Amino acid sequence: MVSFFKAIPIRHKIIVATVFMILFPMSVSGLYFYWSMSSELTKNAENNWSQIMGQTNDNIESSFKLITDTSLHMLSTKSVRTWLAGDTSVESDNYSQFVNKSDMEEELKYSLMFNTAWVSKLISTVYMFQNESNFSSISRSTKDVNIVTANNINIYNQQKGMNIEGIVPVPAFYNDNVIYYVRNVSNIYNPDQRLYLIIGIDESQIFNKYAALLEIPGAMVYLIDKQGFIYSSSNKNLIGNKVDSSILQLSDKTDINHITMDNRSYMVAAKKINESGLSFVICIPKKQILAKLSDNMKNYTLFLLLIMLVFLVSSIFLSLRFTRFIKDLLRNINQVKVGNYDAKMPEYSDLELNLLSHTFNKMTSEIKYLFNQVYEKQLLLKETELKFLQSQMNPHFLFNTLITIGYKARFSKDETVYKMVMSLTELLQASMYTDSKTKITIREELEIVNFYLYLQKMRFEDKLDFRIDVKDEALLDLYVPKFCLEPIVENAVVHGIENKVDKGTITITITEVANSIYFEIEDDGLGFKDDQINLDSAVHNERRRKGHNNIGLHNTNHRIKLIYGEQYGIAIQSQLNIGTKVSVFIPADKGENVHV
Repeated sequence: MVSFFKAIPIRHKIIVATVFMILFPMSVSGLYFYWSMSSELTKNAENNWSQIMGQTNDNIESSFKLITDTSLHMLSTKSVRTWLAGDTSVESDNYSQFVNKSDMEEELKYSLMFNTAWVSKLISTVYMFQNESNFSSISRSTKDVNIVTANNINIYNQQKGMNIEGIVPVPAFYNDNVIYYVRNVSNIYNPDQRLYLIIGIDESQIFNKYAALLEIPGAMVYLIDKQGFIYSSSNKNLIGNKVDSSILQLSDKTDINHITMDNRSYMVAAKKINESGLSFVICIPKKQILAKLSDNMKNYTLFLLLIMLVFLVSSIFLSLRFTRFIKDLLRNINQVKVGNYDAKMPEYSDLELNLLSHTFNKMTSEIKYLFNQVYEKQLLLKETELKFLQSQMNPHFLFNTLITIGYKARFSKDETVYKMVMSLTELLQASMYTDSKTKITIREELEIVNFYLYLQKMRFEDKLDFRIDVKDEALLDLYVPKFCLEPIVENAVVHGIENKVDKGTITITITEVANSIYFEIEDDGLGFKDDQINLDSAVHNERRRKGHNNIGLHNTNHRIKLIYGEQYGIAIQSQLNIGTKVSVFIPADKGENVHV
């Protein structure tokens, strides 16, 4: 820790010390001020929201009480009393049913004529079911009557046969925002025969009772049942769905609670609506509650920042003036970083700074010497090794013999043997006679690959298939290091396809992206585990490829980095029993220097 502190530049130490002396006391006082104000505002907000919650809940509860009273009044009409006291075991004719239905509808209309819930448009539909096909209805809904009737029939079928006590709420369907209330009564002589009253409440009327609460940005309001189904909400798309489980858990709580949803903190207040069996829940972003605190903190923060700015500017000015030599040092270091080894530090009047300047200048001179004398020699050595690898076998008689065999095969009308011999001859010539060329066009490199794959195709017959996809024919005239693709293709055949039982495919894709060329050699062979990929270990990779291409993947990767830079090279992705993909990444080389 001590050594780390000593390594910090003196000007940074001065700035850090000054900032610390200013920020620490001001930060402590600011945090205490924020904490105390936040606690007070939160406490006041909880009290205010408890009162608002009570008032809003009373308004909603009065609406549902009005619905309850209306339902009891409808079930006390003469036609309903007649049905309840009649003998429903004896089937009535169609005319009697029609008359009974008409009487019920007339009495329903009469009972709603001066009803507050109907006049205030709280009630949108009323359906009285004797059975699925025999019902009376009154509706002021603007929706398609068939959809409204279908929804009420669905509710009747859901509730039919259930022992309902009092009023049962039913959430809205996806196609209409209507809260349904169901109440049933049984025939005195035949209890299994029930009359179902379904009242549709316009959700927008309930929404208006709490709409004022939504003036707070980010506020969320829900009217939910015990299972969490949403009957009314600020977000109409949520009606009929279930509320978040964290909110449902708090619906039975009477005090103010705090939760976090979607990385935002909310204050949650909930209260039961006695007349409906529902709960009214409101979630207010805590950020909005503390909005006033943020306004008060602005002036304090601006004053704090002004003081900090004055001290910071003074400290930076003084530190930069007395440590200007560091700027010169960094500038020259960056010059060296980009390869300019002629960068020199100026002379200084101070003895210590002058010693630093002389040391830096001496160091850059030595780096330049090492680069010119050592690195270039190593590069020449690598080129010599490559040429030796490419020319270590040069038997002229071998080519003459192969060409003779090829023409004899052609004279014997054996075109397959002739083509195989000539492909082998071209492949050997490409590997042995390079005339010091280390770069060839992509077109020429693909010819070498085609010679090799054709020979392997003849060897494996239908077991091997390959295809080459060049996205742009203009890419074929760009240059690549010679034999940068053939070793990879050979590796795919030997390690991927050769030991595979069924047919294998090798795909070569060539594309250009952002003035760079991407070669992808992909096979669906045996593959291997990722921990076996280690192009940086020459011994490991040569042992795995022993007996195959002398250049190998490791040497190819090393050649690319040597020619184009460390940012280019080969990447390998492989999965056991799935396949291997080798990606070669080089710049778009137009061949200005093919004799590297």
